Amino acid sequence: MNIYAFGEFWRCLRNAVAGVAAILLSMLIAHPGGATACAGSKIAESAGSAMIKAAQAGSASGFSGALNKYADMNAIALFALGKHRKELPAARRAEFVSLTTSFVSRRFNDYRLKFRADRIVPMTCNGNTVRTQLIFLGNKGPQVVLWRMSGGKIADVNVQGVWLGQLLRTNFDKVLSGNPDGITALFAHLKG
Repeated sequence: MNIYAFGEFWRCLRNAVAGVAAILLSMLIAHPGGATACAGSKIAESAGSAMIKAAQAGSASGFSGALNKYADMNAIALFALGKHRKELPAARRAEFVSLTTSFVSRRFNDYRLKFRADRIVPMTCNGNTVRTQLIFLGNKGPQVVLWRMSGGKIADVNVQGVWLGQLLRTNFDKVLSGNPDGITALFAHLKG
């Protein structure tokens, strides 16, 4: 890595940690020569293409399709419930996962212009984590993105130091804590 590229990498990392980002695109697009390849990066590569197309098209349904195909939305949604998981009736679990997927898809679509990328370049694989850089057209510097993989699916994504699962958990907890309507209030929130 030359000095300029190294400096750009650190500038990007500093900017990423400094900001608080919303949820973004999911996955990888290209494997440049020398980048570490792993099973997770192959899955992410396929998903990345679908997510970037959805961002370019401004399509919440495109994001939803990519999430359903490549992400373990069941695990992400149930993690997001945290201490409130016991409140979810088993009969409504599939509905909850579907609503969470739609909710995340709409948020991705809401923030698509901030993260409208050309591609994501894999940097390293370490266990179940794939480290990448989101590459933008124009003068905007690259953005570090981490992908956590599990069982051949995307288990979580981290942008600007924020994990999607934890962001959802915080959001869901705010809706549920002290709310007399409990899980019904969360379902209404997810539909909104």
